[in-house]
Amino acid sequence: MNALTTTTRRPMGTLLATASLIAGPALIGLALATLPPIWNGDRPDYQVIDAEHGLAMLSFNLAALAFPFLFGSAVVPAWAARRTPRLAATGLACAFLGLTAMYGNAMLSVPVMLMNGLPEHAGLDQLAGRLDSPPLYPLLLFPLFIVGSLLQALSLWRSRAVPGWAAAAVGLGGLFPAAMLLDVPALAVPIAALRIAGSIPVISTILTTRKESL
Repeated sequence: MNALTTTTRRPMGTLLATASLIAGPALIGLALATLPPIWNGDRPDYQVIDAEHGLAMLSFNLAALAFPFLFGSAVVPAWAARRTPRLAATGLACAFLGLTAMYGNAMLSVPVMLMNGLPEHAGLDQLAGRLDSPPLYPLLLFPLFIVGSLLQALSLWRSRAVPGWAAAAVGLGGLFPAAMLLDVPALAVPIAALRIAGSIPVISTILTTRKESL
């Protein structure tokens, strides 16, 4: 019974790891690429919110689906690079903090997205102005996802878990916050493609390790 349970869990773990590494970057890349500019400076752009509400809803739904997989996609490289435990753990911690801040920022924009069709804007402008007052400092940590991804790339390379090009692709595939900061949503698509490409050797490492342990 124990052998059967262990054998069953391993394919499920491999399946979840593979889904996280592929679905996480793909979904967040599409979410960022489809997000319309619902902000005009520090105020909502009501014309965009009304005209492109359906697209905004699609973007936020994709993001909501993405984050569980994104957290998983940060765990898997840390496991693959377990031969460098301190570096892998530090990268994982930074990635988690960055992802948590990204999720928090996304949630702050949900009330703004739901302002479509409302005739009165004065109160909404006041509400929007209070979303960052007082500032929620932990939400400013989203660039840590870039730091975490680079550290994970370094740990993958130093542990020789994947080829150097794959480690570099994982690191560069953590630049999603850069697409947000530069206000170039379409940049998220090639970033996602890099992350997925670098993750394929990680998946191969997981499958090889599983075969060797059977």
